Amino acid sequence: MSANKSPGPWLITPRLRLREFTFTDRNDLVSMHKNPRVRTLLVDDYPLDRHVVAHELIKSLQKYYRQYEGLGIWCAERMVAALNITKLNQEEVRQNLTPSMLEELTTPKPRFAGWFNLMPMTDEPEEVELGSRLLPEVWGSGLALEGGEQLLTHAFGTLNRDQVWAVSHVEHRSVRYCVTALGFREHGIQLYDGKPAQYYVINQSDWCQWKNISRKNRQRYAIQLCREISN
Repeated sequence: MSANKSPGPWLITPRLRLREFTFTDRNDLVSMHKNPRVRTLLVDDYPLDRHVVAHELIKSLQKYYRQYEGLGIWCAERMVAALNITKLNQEEVRQNLTPSMLEELTTPKPRFAGWFNLMPMTDEPEEVELGSRLLPEVWGSGLALEGGEQLLTHAFGTLNRDQVWAVSHVEHRSVRYCVTALGFREHGIQLYDGKPAQYYVINQSDWCQWKNISRKNRQRYAIQLCREISN
């Protein structure tokens, strides 16, 4: 497959699609990493705001997908319609659109949202790490949980991994909430790329039980636990 041709998604949920990165995604990667909100609490802040660095990342990923099936960093796309419900309810908007235009503008289409990854850990390549890096506009939408659930199912079901890790900046409260809602437990602070980082881990048997709890109840548990830790 050509590196410039957008491949079809390998993971699909009602709101999310994951597919391989191609060079056509380079500008989106650069734009995301120019946003200081995205980079504030990263533990591996590579200069992906530079086109040459983003290009080299995609180039290396194209090889990685072929060498290590089931692992990688994947482009995340969310399904969004060009015309939202607010505009759709405006009479002047509806009057100026033909039925075909209305259908086109209200049909959800994939839009860049960031990435999800399932990759070998830097210091322990036999172990795998789950992570995501998303645009601020989708923070709080539950997209990180939705993608995380699917990748844990992939890691434990398809890849038959014994355990999965997650790593974050020690002050990143949003990550703590998200991974707690996914069933991870804290595993202490260790060095990651030479920097202190908070480690989390979940094993296969725990996930098999945790995934059967409703997402709402898992979120409630995560909120309560994070409040207790903060206090």
